[in-house]
Amino acid sequence: MNEGTVDIQSELEKLRRPSYREPLPENEEIKETKTSPSQETDDPQKYRLILEPALVGAMIAINLGQTSLQNFYLQTACTVDLGVDLEVCLKGDMEAESQVVVSGVNVSRSFIGSLISTIILLFVGPWSDCSGRRKPLLILPLIGMSVMTTGVILMLIFPGASTVQVLYAVQLPISLGGNFGLLLAAAFSHIGDLCFATGRDVTRTMGTHRAAVQIAHVLGAVGGPLLYRTFGFFGVFPLVLFLQVSSLIYVIVAVKDVNVNRDNKVSVCNWKLPFNAVYCLVKPREGRKRTIIFLMLVVTLGDRMLLSAEVLIAYMYYRYKFHWSDVMFGSYLAYKNIVSFIGTLLILSILKRRLRLSDEMVGMLSCASYILATSGLIAATMTWCVFMLPLVGIIAQGSQVVQRPLLNKQILPTEQGKIYSVMGSLESAMQTMSSPLYSLLYTKTVATMPDAWLLPGIGLAFIQLFSYLITRKLRQSVDLKNNPTDLAETEKNPEIKIPLRTKEVK
Repeated sequence: MNEGTVDIQSELEKLRRPSYREPLPENEEIKETKTSPSQETDDPQKYRLILEPALVGAMIAINLGQTSLQNFYLQTACTVDLGVDLEVCLKGDMEAESQVVVSGVNVSRSFIGSLISTIILLFVGPWSDCSGRRKPLLILPLIGMSVMTTGVILMLIFPGASTVQVLYAVQLPISLGGNFGLLLAAAFSHIGDLCFATGRDVTRTMGTHRAAVQIAHVLGAVGGPLLYRTFGFFGVFPLVLFLQVSSLIYVIVAVKDVNVNRDNKVSVCNWKLPFNAVYCLVKPREGRKRTIIFLMLVVTLGDRMLLSAEVLIAYMYYRYKFHWSDVMFGSYLAYKNIVSFIGTLLILSILKRRLRLSDEMVGMLSCASYILATSGLIAATMTWCVFMLPLVGIIAQGSQVVQRPLLNKQILPTEQGKIYSVMGSLESAMQTMSSPLYSLLYTKTVATMPDAWLLPGIGLAFIQLFSYLITRKLRQSVDLKNNPTDLAETEKNPEIKIPLRTKEVK
């Protein structure tokens, strides 16, 4: 059978678990699935490490190198492209000119990088559903990150590259590895597999991983500028490379796929995979599931735009408007992420567990919190005001905590790779369009109105808020149709609703 004639649907059927389809024809496959160490079900609520070490290591590495990479870009633009002496550049006399050079290159760099990662996501995500393998998708971006950091170290050892060469040498390896978006998509797919297999609560499990990532944000944001001030570039990037390689080794050694299709005959290069993934996203579903998936797609794309804009511009913005050093910016990121971590704990323990608010309500509250905090940042003129704003937006990250669980409740385990890959591809495509526009907006307004790049984020937050509101209404209407006598009780306690997927699984 050649690659073009492979029936992808039949390959997916081989992965369907006995709990929601007829028994698998191969007894050996059933035995292997039951004895897999990833599916131990003795205590579904007992905490154990899943992907936290790998995500923490990768995220610490990203944050350790974030400000140092920006300093490297600006220093290269000043010394190589503008031809200014290093001593003058370090004093900050050419700050605005250097930022214009870096922002101009970012327009094309972000477009090409996002385009590459989009294409890769469209193929590897559906392939992981057909094969049941999430592990290769976890390994690929970690390899890309390691190669990227190795390239940065080599450019530091052998200086002289222009800003264009530096930025593309950083972007291409990580884009060929699927970017950090592929790592998150693979991680959430693997977590979803485990939750289906062991009965874990998907919102709490994904929330725990979000909290671990936020801790990593704090450690990296604090350590990066301090290491740079003490040891320079060579004190930062070797440690970044060590963390990335350590995360890669952990995934290779400790992570086990939940349900592997040993007879898979679908190649990762099969041209049908992207079309199959797109159809899985848009196909009709019972109830209002397809509409809810589309609404969560809007929320996810909005979050990606806000995150990419913050990573791209925030450091230069705080340097220009508030005259912060990299140490001050790193300290602020650490403080902000500590507050964000506390907010995640409040969401999981108070809003979800004690008050038993629905995921949609948590999402709406988080959007309102973000709008207030961002509006305050535009009005702020002093540093102490900026440090008060994270308290206003303490649950602003709640949208990222609940969006994936809400989506996960609408799909089957064998659809996670396809759905998450298409969403990841759309996120990359959105970043392909939004990052150049954000860079262009900041370049045009940095000298006159540096806060202008925050205004689109406020508009996106309002769109997300209404998306959560519509999702809540849709789920209530479906529950009313299925259980009309329980409407009053459902309104009092949204968490008692039967998940929409339960009927499909049965």
